[in-house]
Amino acid sequence: MADSRAAPSPDADSAGCGPDPAELLTVARLAAQAGADTARAWRERADELRIEEKHGPADLVSQADREAESAVRAVLARCRPQDAVLGEEHGETGGQSGVRWIVDPIDGTTSYLYGRADWAVSVAAADTARDRLLAAVVAEPMLGRLTQARLGGGTWSGGMRCRIRTGDELARALVEVNLGTPQQQERAGQMVATLLPRVRDLRRSGSAAAALAMVATGRADAAWIPGVRPWDCAAGVLLVQEAGGLVGDLAEVIPGTWPPGGDVLAAGPGLREPLRHALAAVYR
Repeated sequence: MADSRAAPSPDADSAGCGPDPAELLTVARLAAQAGADTARAWRERADELRIEEKHGPADLVSQADREAESAVRAVLARCRPQDAVLGEEHGETGGQSGVRWIVDPIDGTTSYLYGRADWAVSVAAADTARDRLLAAVVAEPMLGRLTQARLGGGTWSGGMRCRIRTGDELARALVEVNLGTPQQQERAGQMVATLLPRVRDLRRSGSAAAALAMVATGRADAAWIPGVRPWDCAAGVLLVQEAGGLVGDLAEVIPGTWPPGGDVLAAGPGLREPLRHALAAVYR
């Protein structure tokens, strides 16, 4: 990946007797790199991939997903053998350290299988007591981009600190959207019809992790990503929060972790409330 530099050393806000977010971030980078390398290697021989439908034609999994997660887990097992791991493809393994890793080896499998660039490798570390996010990496391998954050240390990409876009005019906001679960998709048309006249434009990435990384790095102003699981969004949530953004659902801001219901609204402080108000009218 393009960005392999470590984040700055821990500061007073993140230092203490618990797990060191800087150490966890180093491991997260190594793990995300391993997953990205495996996924890219399979893209070079994509015609050999075994592809399955998990819950229907819109929910795909491939040999690349499973092997990329195995590569991530191998790094975690070597560097942090006492930690728990939750991954999309291989489920959950327990640990005794108080740290749990949340992993999506290829977030945006459909985009990946179609040879598109909008997929990502997502690796996050959280404490097991409160799901407080401690370190996160989202790698976008086809863009050569890696975005990383640790608790109290900011969000970084390409050696530069990232800050959320600070505009507060909805009419000038570029918003990433997801269509949500099958039940939520019934309201997707209304959601688009509600937002499109009020914002600069809408974009739909194939990856929740990539969409949140875009918000954190200023490539989008906000994201509405309903119906996702922790592995889809955990790393991206910390990226946005450490870049100065607000993350929650349509009811409230939820600092430090991901919305437990799986509906994620991420935006700068000036955009969150007008977006929340517009979307609440659709999803109430």
